[in-house]
Amino acid sequence: MASRVALLLRISALVSIASGLIGGAVWLLDLLDRSDGDDLRWGFWHNPFMGFTPFSEAYLDISMWVLLGCSAAVGLGGLMLLVRCKWGVLLVAWQAPVSIATNSIIVFFIALMAFGVIKMQWTSEALALRLGSIVVNLALWRFLKSSAVTEFFAGQSSAA
Repeated sequence: MASRVALLLRISALVSIASGLIGGAVWLLDLLDRSDGDDLRWGFWHNPFMGFTPFSEAYLDISMWVLLGCSAAVGLGGLMLLVRCKWGVLLVAWQAPVSIATNSIIVFFIALMAFGVIKMQWTSEALALRLGSIVVNLALWRFLKSSAVTEFFAGQSSAA
């Protein structure tokens, strides 16, 4: 059982690192694009949400910084998981609900646009990025909060 948990922890570590790198690249590009002074509506990652009131410049700026922080936390947590450090579990598990909540808000409004409730253009790329992030974070959070992982690290600390 412990060897299977160890293998799954390594897989989780690699998924966390990949998620951190991908998310970090996306959100860092978004934030760097903001540095040229234009608003998010016309940037490199054209953002159609800017025309919808809840998605003001401030909201989108804050959400991008939050998601960049989550990407950094999941990537660093993945590196810690590779060396079987229990703090990696805490980092990945801490950022997951924050990332899920932030991305779910955007997905909800994309769904409203897709069903015609809100008359705005939306992109399938934005939806795929957000849904992918939600699925990855939910799977990581679910596994890392399981009793198997808790028992694995408890057994590891008692053996030391």
